[in-house]
Formats: sequence, structure tokens, C-alpha cells
Amino acid sequence: MKLKNYLNEIKSIYGAGISFIDLDECLFRTFAKIYVIDDETGKIIKKLDNQEFNTYELQPGNHYDFNEFTNAEMFKKTSIPIPKTIDRIKRMFKNIDKRKSKVVFLTARSDFDNKEEFLQTFRDYGIPIDNIYVERAGNIRTGTVASNKKNIIMNYLSTGKYRRCRMVDDDMKNIKTFLKIEGELPESLINKIKKIHNIKEEESIPPIEFFGLLVKENGSLVRIK
Repeated sequence: MKLKNYLNEIKSIYGAGISFIDLDECLFRTFAKIYVIDDETGKIIKKLDNQEFNTYELQPGNHYDFNEFTNAEMFKKTSIPIPKTIDRIKRMFKNIDKRKSKVVFLTARSDFDNKEEFLQTFRDYGIPIDNIYVERAGNIRTGTVASNKKNIIMNYLSTGKYRRCRMVDDDMKNIKTFLKIEGELPESLINKIKKIHNIKEEESIPPIEFFGLLVKENGSLVRIK
């Protein structure tokens, strides 16, 4: 059997997949800062970029100021596209309807102050944002960025629709937390996936496959796992 035919057969068996793609430092170089504010004095203690925010532990007596992080005008005017990942998204999106797959943008940000201006940033670079939902982990005010992203991902996987799941992110901690999901899936969900996709017990392909794509500083993607 030719390799191309074999891969097409595997894709047919697998059925639909879902991809979760980060925004900051994945699709765009961005420059918004999150301010750490002292509750008592109101003074700025620290300014965090997106990567620092992913791992920062907020101390008692401090709070975040997300004004820059929710500024759609700043996002549109200052964001610099990363061609390698944008091209990958465009190619990915051409094939998703064939297998009822789905692409979700999964960001650490919360709601922007101007939704239309935010979305126009993607349209300007030919990204089909009107057909892609943006999940904002920043709207969840408790937990870490990694754990909040994990909870959002589980909401999608709980439908049992997807047999492949990948995360595109520039933070290895987020990807490692994501990959742990495979070993934590409840048996009830595994049985649900098997039932929906008519998976036989003897099938060698796992009910759902996970892998990450780590975005390097130069925009290249490295498969994790």
C-alpha cells in the first residue's frame, strides 16, 4: 500500500480531530504587559510579558492589572505576525471540514475591549477567524494558565467527538500539562469515544491520540511526543 493511501486510511479511521492554538508568541509577536499591583499602595510591582505571566505566582496582597492585555487597539497596531505558524493554520483549516475537525484558538487573555477590532487583526492576515472560536482562559480568575487551558480542553473532549487532539503553544509547561490529559481520561469518556466511533476492542489505534507542537522563537514547530 502506498504511504499516501495508508495515511488517508488512518485519517479515515481516526475521524475528527481538534487543535488548540495559542495566540501570543505563536501566531503573533505581541507586546502587551500584565501589571502586578500592590493592593495597599496601588503601585506597580512588576510588568509581565505573556511568557512570564504563564508561570508567575501571584502573591497575597497583590493583584493583576490586565488593561494592556485587553486592549484591542494595541493588539491590532503592534502585533507582528509569525509567518510559519500562520501558514500552518491556513493549511490546517483547508482540511478540517473533510473530517468534521475543529480549530480553537486558546489564549491566556481575557475578553478584549473591542471584539471587532480584535477579530479584524486576524482577517488582515487571511486567518479565517470568523470560523474559529477564541477561548479565553484569562476569563477564569482562579488557577494557573496551564490548568485553566486544560479545563477548557476537557470541555471539548467530553463530547466524545474527537479522536485526535493537539496543542500548539510556545510554553512547554502548557504542553506538558496538556499531554498529561491522555493518562487522566476517565473510563466513562473512553467508552463514550469508543461507542460514538464504533471502535472495536481489537483496534490497535488508541481511542484518542494527543501530541503537542512547541513553537520555537524562530517560529518553527517541534512535535512533542
